[in-house]
Amino acid sequence: MPDMKPDQQEDALLFVNTEITQEQNAEWCHVWHWNGQVGHHAAHCVCCTGQGSLSAFLLARAQESVLGRCAPYQSVWIICCKNEAERVQNRLKKEGFLNSFYKFVG
Repeated sequence: MPDMKPDQQEDALLFVNTEITQEQNAEWCHVWHWNGQVGHHAAHCVCCTGQGSLSAFLLARAQESVLGRCAPYQSVWIICCKNEAERVQNRLKKEGFLNSFYKFVG
């Protein structure tokens, strides 16, 4: 969980396969929750299509912001179990189109 930051009203939290507590929910621009399997293939892969991938979730949030359908945000903190962190990061870095909206920092 990131430390409280002065600009947290411009940041979003994304909880991946973890539970959100009431105090984690406070004062952030957006708090999202995604449950699912972090795939090993690209979002357009035939065996992964239609499973509501993490990449598709993040892309939809970016599109909502660009279209003015939600409050704009500057960054997204992804919160996940320690044993999933590297896989989540590697999966998202492989998504070409998603990388046009987000810069992934470890």
